Amino acid sequence: MQKRCVVCGRFFTPNPRVEQRQKTCQRDSCKKVRKHLSQRAWCEKNPGYFRGRYPYVKQWREKRKASLGISGLPVIQDKTPPAKPLLRLILLIPGDKDQMIQDKILLRRQSRRTFVADG
Repeated sequence: MQKRCVVCGRFFTPNPRVEQRQKTCQRDSCKKVRKHLSQRAWCEKNPGYFRGRYPYVKQWREKRKASLGISGLPVIQDKTPPAKPLLRLILLIPGDKDQMIQDKILLRRQSRRTFVADG
């Protein structure tokens, strides 16, 4: 069964799991346009859905923050935490190898936490 994409107009074979409901072809650009149109239509049908919700959400978040220690719920982050380095490497260069290093240092894993720079 072939269908015509509602965005680009080309024919495509729909996914068998969603045959009748699929409106666009598999191209990402067509999917994005369809999603945008769908969201716009939903917002037009529900014009007041997001209006006046922030005070309610703010109150809910404050109440949930207060109960975090008791119920074990996941933490709500208001701010993005500072980035932490995943791994800190300290490179010790033997004195006789000092003049050999130019641009690149290749490390070989010696153990789980130890690396060696071969000269």
